Amino acid sequence: MPAIFINPNSENHLDLLHLLKNQNEDLRVFVSEKISKEFIERIPGKKAIGDIYDDSHIYTASEGAFCGIFYEGSDDSLREVFIKSINQSSLKRVIWISNIKESDEVINLKYLTYILISSASDYTNTVLHLEEVEEVEEKFIDLT
Repeated sequence: MPAIFINPNSENHLDLLHLLKNQNEDLRVFVSEKISKEFIERIPGKKAIGDIYDDSHIYTASEGAFCGIFYEGSDDSLREVFIKSINQSSLKRVIWISNIKESDEVINLKYLTYILISSASDYTNTVLHLEEVEEVEEKFIDLT
């Protein structure tokens, strides 16, 4: 089923995106317009480039996707934007990856699994598993 990865911004994300592309032929990516063109060119899948702080850009890009993978990392200014875009989207599965402790507002989102990570966490296999399974049981995964 179609998946979209929101906010790839590291070499590790490129590896994960290539694995997601192999697992799911319809991979979409929403990337910040502030990311280098060289990095963006290396991203697999259908790319939408825009303002990562504009929730309407994100939910429009996610239209028709089943699974949304949101990378918050350590940027807590994305939290409100992601919440708004998820609430306006038609996503049926949401995977939220963050270095920041979850909030009630995030945990109460429909279809959400929250992955708490540290800078040393390897979340690749967790995301691949959550994206492909029939039903997701976990609401919170701590990889710190």
